[in-house]
Amino acid sequence: MFRRRALRRRLALAGAPPLPDEQLRRLARAVDAGAAGGECAPVAGGAELQVRLAAARAYRYPDLREPAELRRLPHCTDRLCCNPYHWSRLCKPETPPPPYSRIAMEEFKPKEQGESKGDARRTDHERLPTGSQFRQSWESEWCRLAYWELAQRVGRQFGVRGRAVDVFGGGGGAGGAARRGLCLDALAPDAPAGPTAPAAPTAPAHQEQVRKTRAKIGLGVTLALEADGVWLYNRSQAPVFASSPALDAAAAKALLVWRVAPGHCLRVFDPRRPPAPTPAPAPRAPLGPVDARSVRISFAKGWGPKYSRRDVTACPCWLEVLLAPPTPS
Repeated sequence: MFRRRALRRRLALAGAPPLPDEQLRRLARAVDAGAAGGECAPVAGGAELQVRLAAARAYRYPDLREPAELRRLPHCTDRLCCNPYHWSRLCKPETPPPPYSRIAMEEFKPKEQGESKGDARRTDHERLPTGSQFRQSWESEWCRLAYWELAQRVGRQFGVRGRAVDVFGGGGGAGGAARRGLCLDALAPDAPAGPTAPAAPTAPAHQEQVRKTRAKIGLGVTLALEADGVWLYNRSQAPVFASSPALDAAAAKALLVWRVAPGHCLRVFDPRRPPAPTPAPAPRAPLGPVDARSVRISFAKGWGPKYSRRDVTACPCWLEVLLAPPTPS
């Protein structure tokens, strides 16, 4: 009873209308479960936007302004859900956008397209529209994942067939045993490395760096193939950093590494953008991927000019997402 009273008070302070006891009880259970689990908490009667905004403000994002800044996580099954942990906040660039990993590349200039705010806020996880430009050519796989520690790949590539996949560490935290996807701790440390991985063993100092970073991954990230592209949801308690030539219009002029804060999401691939030409070889090693269908995600540690790590291969734990090539029309 005390728990529901406290919840009711916090929602009221955040601007929510009163809720029936059953809906309040369900929302209280969802809040108690936190980010690691919890059922949907639908609110009927047309008040879902107000309650969703209030719950998100009260428990996750105090400075949230409007419900349109939220995007529903792929595992959420109810469009009326107000569980604040079933929603992620859209990642916005800082002003001005910081050059976390900027490489001036005049050759890399795909045609800029206007982006619909409505498209960026869609929550249609169930199916892709007929005639979608994102068609996989790896049979039923739409992407493959490769996990790296520094410059050495750990384990084999992980093919993804479902619309969403979780990548997590340490069992994924509380309730993580029921999660499906790639558990990084389950990868054998002596698994065959990739063809570009060095044969030399990792130095003890680097091993400790990797161990500490892996301990921060927890719930990790969710990658989802949705109607408007591929989305990255950061569900861990530490930031993640993402780089892709297909991120947004800023990539037309430079490769940027985006910082995705805990509880935030970012579209890392937009199929509506024309394929970018392969840039000319740089005089030094690139700081991000040059493959227009490749995304790199580093856990907890950033790279680029503002960091001690110039290249993603200097990051202790990172993920390479290889998107399936489109099939010919």
